Amino acid sequence: MEKTEISLTDFINFVNKSGTQKLNQVRQIKNRTEYEPWGDFYKPIREGIQQIHKTGKSKEALGDLLKQVTDSKKLSNYPELISGYKKFWGRKQMNWFVPPHRKWSVGDIVIRINPELGLEYGSKLYVIKLFFKDEKISKYQVDQILALMEYQLRSRVNEPEIKFALLDVRKGKLYENKVNSDMLPLLLGEAHAFDTMWKNI
Repeated sequence: MEKTEISLTDFINFVNKSGTQKLNQVRQIKNRTEYEPWGDFYKPIREGIQQIHKTGKSKEALGDLLKQVTDSKKLSNYPELISGYKKFWGRKQMNWFVPPHRKWSVGDIVIRINPELGLEYGSKLYVIKLFFKDEKISKYQVDQILALMEYQLRSRVNEPEIKFALLDVRKGKLYENKVNSDMLPLLLGEAHAFDTMWKNI
């Protein structure tokens, strides 16, 4: 059977549903149209932040990202994201490195674990997943994301001191990994459940 790829965001959303909401989440993903770049709301700012770091530009270059945006919804959302990212950046001197990626296969489901940023600052190395949405992310969700990053990406990095983290961009708040070992069997079980539902709807 052909493998089905889903994003880490889709998987975490599934994990945090209950009852028939889980089934509805799987059905929604299965019936979704194929990915189109124009439909990716956060693509311009996500790639813009990456490019700023890759090219070694200053924090002030974040403001230039709005010059390339014409969509009214993006223009009303992006300033808050830029402000939050500037808050996170602060006075840090940041250097870019390529973050590790991995595809986690469970049954016939493949979950893409693809943090957007690899940054060195304050004599430390951080691999960072960006959270852009205008909604509260729970500690439970943060723990799930960081646990998957730790268990799936640790073998992909050479530096043992690398920290895995999630950034709530709007708030400029960085969550660093304090891994709960109980998360792994839970997430593995949820991945198998997703796979089973996918094959039976």
